[in-house]
Amino acid sequence: MFNYIKFRILQIFGFISSIPQLNKFRKNPDKYTLDEKFAFLKKIAAKSLKKVKINVNVIGREKIPKEPVLFVINHSSMLDSYILVDSVDRGIGCVIADEPVWRKIPIASKWIELVKCVFINRKNNREGMKAINQAADNIKNNHSMAIFPEGDLTWVKDDNAYISDFRSGALKIAYKAKCPIVPMVIKNSKGTYEGYQPVGKINSKDVEVEFLDPVYKHIENPRYKTVELGEEIRESMIEKMREFDNAKYERAAV
Repeated sequence: MFNYIKFRILQIFGFISSIPQLNKFRKNPDKYTLDEKFAFLKKIAAKSLKKVKINVNVIGREKIPKEPVLFVINHSSMLDSYILVDSVDRGIGCVIADEPVWRKIPIASKWIELVKCVFINRKNNREGMKAINQAADNIKNNHSMAIFPEGDLTWVKDDNAYISDFRSGALKIAYKAKCPIVPMVIKNSKGTYEGYQPVGKINSKDVEVEFLDPVYKHIENPRYKTVELGEEIRESMIEKMREFDNAKYERAAV
């Protein structure tokens, strides 16, 4: 629990101290680049993880195309959004479940809005499609986006899975934007945050993030089914998680 308290104190004071900067960006949003706006979120994510001794090792960052992309990430921990922000090489917006808690977080919700995150209603198909179109438009406007296509924490859906089934409809963002998909595998993050509530126990761990080769199949063949593409991407990510676990067990056995 001490880790959690340290983590939250840093969040509270960090976001309060960001108010002047936030107001500057919101007053003249077109005057500043996305990377300039995103820099604060990246800084606070890195500081927060370091404070609770969650060490993130990133590999494969050189594989990310220079052009805007859709990042596709697995989701094992409530801290994965911090790991995502700390790991990417550019400013991004995220597709977030349209839940009141995310819209009402003081100050942080304004930063979420500033970097053009998109709220998606998973219970209303029409509203959900509007969110997909908005995310695609962001990418067309040179603004990379990120999604967690499992739709929930892996262990909530299937405690025995490396990565649970994708809601592959979210991949339509990349089809509409005609942009590459970059799979991003977060390894060993399960257990960094115990529980599914706003207050939980944070455990110090070493986490590895691996960016895989960009995917272009949906651009080359727009009729390729999202379900099939989603399963191919998911399997490629699971393979990397298995390799990581096997290597960890081998090291432990020595």
